[in-house]
Order: sequence, then structure tokens, then C-alpha cells
Amino acid sequence: MKSTRLWPALLLTISLLGAVSCVSGGDDGNGDDDAVVPNFVQETCSGCTRDEAITSSGTISGYRFYSYVKNSGGSGKINMTIGAGSSTASKEFTVTAGTSYVFHCWVSVEANAAASFTYQARFPGTAGYTDSHTINGYTCSGGPFDMQLNPR
Repeated sequence: MKSTRLWPALLLTISLLGAVSCVSGGDDGNGDDDAVVPNFVQETCSGCTRDEAITSSGTISGYRFYSYVKNSGGSGKINMTIGAGSSTASKEFTVTAGTSYVFHCWVSVEANAAASFTYQARFPGTAGYTDSHTINGYTCSGGPFDMQLNPR
């Protein structure tokens, strides 16, 4: 008779321990850890600038690229790696859970009608999101710089 009362109590105790474990670990209970670590997804921004030419004395000397993203995961630090042509740059940012951001970065360029280059910003996450822009008629003359990630 005692063992029949012990089983429900044992199952209840195990269930409660499992629930406390998930809550204290920050898990959202869906089998992944997106609620714990930053996880960026693309966010549409109708009418927003994707890239813009930077001019100096009437000549295009660079491009500024924009990415619109949302952190659907948790708060924390991320390390962004940006590539443009054969150059790369990295920078660490602190991000907040559930926040929309605009990321932008500059790349110096030189005109070359027969050339093109691709700019890529890689955002961390479960699947990850890479924003790519191809610019025709120019080559990179320097690595990415002035990287900023701002809430919008």
C-alpha cells in the first residue's frame, strides 16, 4: 500500500525538479537554447536604405552597407565578422533580447568598370543570417570599418 502512494509523489518530485532546472537555465522548453543566446534573424524594413555611395569631391570613395535584424534570442555579447572583397574585420557588441537593430559598416572602394565585390555581414544564431550585397564597377581598397549596431 505504501508503494502505491510513493510513485505519484516520486513522479511529482521529478517533474518539479525538471521545471526548476529549465527555468533556472533560461530554457524556453522547446528543445533549443535560442532564449539563452543571441539569435539574429533578418527583419524587413520597407523603404530603408540597404547601401549608399559615399562621395568625396564628386567621386565615389566608399559604400556604407545597412542590415536590418532582430535578436529573437537572449541578451549577451556577439562577435560580428564582416567581409568585403578579400578583407575582413570583427567587432564585439552587447545585445538585448527581443530588440531590433540596424547594423552598418563602411568599405573604401576604387572604380574599376570590369570588377565587382561582395560585402557580407554574418550575424550569429541557430541558423545564422548572412546579409550580402554585391557592388559592380568597384573594387575594395580597404577593409570594413566604422561598424555599428544600434537599436532601432
